[in-house]
Amino acid sequence: MRTAEPTLTTTAKVARHWQWLMLLTISMLSGISHAHPGQIDENGGHYDGQSYHCEMPGCEEPDTFSRGGPDSFFFDPDSRDKFFNSVDWEYDLDFDGDCQNTRNEILSVTSRAAVRFTNPRNCEVRIGDWFDEYTGKTFTVAAQIDLDHVIPLRYAHNQGGDVWPPEKKIAFANDPGNLILTERSELRKKGDRGPSKYLPREEYHCDYAHQWLAIAEKYELRLANQDRNRITLLLRDCGVD
Repeated sequence: MRTAEPTLTTTAKVARHWQWLMLLTISMLSGISHAHPGQIDENGGHYDGQSYHCEMPGCEEPDTFSRGGPDSFFFDPDSRDKFFNSVDWEYDLDFDGDCQNTRNEILSVTSRAAVRFTNPRNCEVRIGDWFDEYTGKTFTVAAQIDLDHVIPLRYAHNQGGDVWPPEKKIAFANDPGNLILTERSELRKKGDRGPSKYLPREEYHCDYAHQWLAIAEKYELRLANQDRNRITLLLRDCGVD
């Protein structure tokens, strides 16, 4: 079994990280779409670029492409839930053609020790050394941890991300700034919840709150009022006005 290159320095890891980000950006700007028309959502239809198609009886048309301004203060994000389709937010992708998908790229970049792979092509990471910020635990077996989206994909969709073009949804789903490795049981515990309903261990509260704000600002995503209020309180406790 082949091993990865010797443990990378922090500088080298950051360089590799940003090199991968640039490849991602180039892919997005090239107009490559990873949406798969035909795989229907709970409503019985699917998005197809900047349109929506109903395929099943009783399917409703979303207001995605008819909204002319920002959402009302009183809008109900749950009304958009049935239009969420995970294929529109795909992140099991290999942007740079090295046979590693997003999960394995993150596993390789964030391991504190040289990683080992399951095959000679170095596609699937098997062993490394990862610190789980959510739980404070350390893991050495990749199968025990998985990717979490700090701002969940379904949450983003329900909070206005449904109007985003396909390439923005893919960029959000694969953005390393919105990805973190955590224990699989913790991933299930968090689900699609915002900070008002889920928080990681107390020692990570400040960083977690900052991450939510930074990602929301980057993608111009409106956060639910209860989540923004919880973040404000967290940052106040962190000494941030």
